[in-house]
Amino acid sequence: MSLKESVFRRAWSSLSVTDKLLPVAIMLAIVLGVLLSVFAPSSRRAFDGAQVVGVSVPLAIGLIIMMIPPLCKVEWEIFHRLIKQKKYMKHIIFSVILNWIVCPFLMFGLAWLTLFDKPQYRDGIIMIGLARCIAMVLVWNHIADGDANLCAILVLLNSILQIVLYAPYQILFCYVITGDYHKNASNTVSYSIVAKSVAFFLGVPLGFGLIIRMLALLAFGKKNFEKKILPVISPWAFIGLIYTIIVIFIERGYSFIEDICTGLRCFVPLILYFTITWFGTFFLLRWLLGRTTPNLEVFETGNGEKEALLCGCEEQVANGSREVTRGCSANYSEIITQTFTAASNNFELSIAIAISIYGSGSDQSIAATFGPLLEVPILLALCFVAQLFKFRFEWSDVHTSAD
Repeated sequence: MSLKESVFRRAWSSLSVTDKLLPVAIMLAIVLGVLLSVFAPSSRRAFDGAQVVGVSVPLAIGLIIMMIPPLCKVEWEIFHRLIKQKKYMKHIIFSVILNWIVCPFLMFGLAWLTLFDKPQYRDGIIMIGLARCIAMVLVWNHIADGDANLCAILVLLNSILQIVLYAPYQILFCYVITGDYHKNASNTVSYSIVAKSVAFFLGVPLGFGLIIRMLALLAFGKKNFEKKILPVISPWAFIGLIYTIIVIFIERGYSFIEDICTGLRCFVPLILYFTITWFGTFFLLRWLLGRTTPNLEVFETGNGEKEALLCGCEEQVANGSREVTRGCSANYSEIITQTFTAASNNFELSIAIAISIYGSGSDQSIAATFGPLLEVPILLALCFVAQLFKFRFEWSDVHTSAD
């Protein structure tokens, strides 16, 4: 079996059934929603009635259910121990810069470049870039052999920062930078509306996820929780997401068909974002964290002679078995974790906030649904690329059979 075939088989087998079905299920949900919207117009009013934070109660329940399972997977109980490890401090700094400065501005620029004449769809795409991943990155990191402890730290950090930063970021990127906040003050979404939406649709699932995990750990232990409880909880994220997408396209499907070309244009900034962010982060951090020349540290032996202390790749350079490889001292597992954390997004949150602020039938909410539709297959393909890069380049923590 070739390396590419073995990498594909390993990556595919690491996915759960729901993860494998997600892109197809999303497509079918969109088709079903559109068909109901066009051929059963009365279905568009099926979710009218009592509301919470601007969202009908049945839909709000679906949004909350969608977000609870990923938050149950976050290892909140070890955060205090992991955050104290000094070796991760530089990675925390890199992650904050990439996730909360570089990536939001990159998505903002790509959205404006490709959807300059469609402000509603553009805002939906921008909101995807503002929601940093706290769920699927755990899957991608596992498939690509990333650093599990570092991934846990970054997921926990992004969870906390999202509570604080998502509301001001949404106002900043969707209105303030463009000047729309002052031009259309009477029609512009206020900060308080965004803050309430974030507090409800992130705070409530976060509370439930934390309580469920802690009670389950106390009652069953971590091993039984991961093997017996999580498999029961996890599919509800899939169910909640599909239910939400169907509702969105029931309310907006008829108009989506009329403007389908614009909807498909939303694919362009998302595809560019995932690929640019992934490859850019990978090669940037490999260059920053990998030496370009051997570091031959000299020390004295017991008899007074001097010898060079070499790492594995430097020893090969010294004995002539290979040439210096740029970045050979970079750590694969840490860099790949940073790469997938930067390239992934919390599409559940972006969908929930778009619906809460603009309505389930809005162009913004439709644009937000394209996040998971494209993210899952693209990042799965990039998991294969990561495994190939693992054997293509030299790393300080990867030892091939030849070594």
